[in-house]
Amino acid sequence: MRTTMPAAVSATATVLTCAALLTVTGCGPAKGTGTGAAAKESATASAKAPDPLAGKDPAAVLRAAYEETAKAEKKNAAVSRTIGDRQMSAGLTFEGDSDCWGKVTVMRAGTGEILLEGSRLSFRGDEGFLKDQFRDAPPKSPDTDQGWIDARTSDPSVAHLRALCAAARPDPAELTDVRREPDTYQNGKPVAVFKAKAPGGAEITDHVLLDGVPYLSKHWHQAGNDHGRVEYDGVRPTGAVSQPTPTLGT
Repeated sequence: MRTTMPAAVSATATVLTCAALLTVTGCGPAKGTGTGAAAKESATASAKAPDPLAGKDPAAVLRAAYEETAKAEKKNAAVSRTIGDRQMSAGLTFEGDSDCWGKVTVMRAGTGEILLEGSRLSFRGDEGFLKDQFRDAPPKSPDTDQGWIDARTSDPSVAHLRALCAAARPDPAELTDVRREPDTYQNGKPVAVFKAKAPGGAEITDHVLLDGVPYLSKHWHQAGNDHGRVEYDGVRPTGAVSQPTPTLGT
């Protein structure tokens, strides 16, 4: 006669046997296999790629990242900047050494567009944008049929607009106390975090991509009422085919 043990009894016997032998043999998963979060952490740690910046001077690494980002043929950036009582945000495209164009929003005022080419900065916008631009001075008449108003980049009245373009071209030359902080991730990719000080005491935080070319991915600066943030996107290496500068909004 077959005397097969019922499943429930078999399971109970196994549990009791395991309990009895636990202190001797250590029933359960084999050592090192792990489950749940612990297993995932172990797998992540074992799969982690070597740190390409290990042993390198943080100041030299950050300077190289600035230079790589600056010499990229073209890049897009989301820029936010607060200067005095102006809070601005912009979606800008940068090409070459100086060209910069895109749409700008001045909070509690209005929206407009800017186009920086060499020593000329052109802008146009809605009524609120222009009122904020000229403040107590009478608005200048457009220089083109499309409503563009031209100004020299040296004109103090457009310093805040020029600053939006300058924010995405930070200068590492005078940074001090450069130090590397714990890494983070962006879109699932590893990013090195650096902190530094700029002249005047401004606090700088930079994120540098560890996967591929070490471009900046984010840049913050904080100096009292002058602070801002830049997030880079669509960085195109030097040598890629360039596109003509658009006539914005037409």
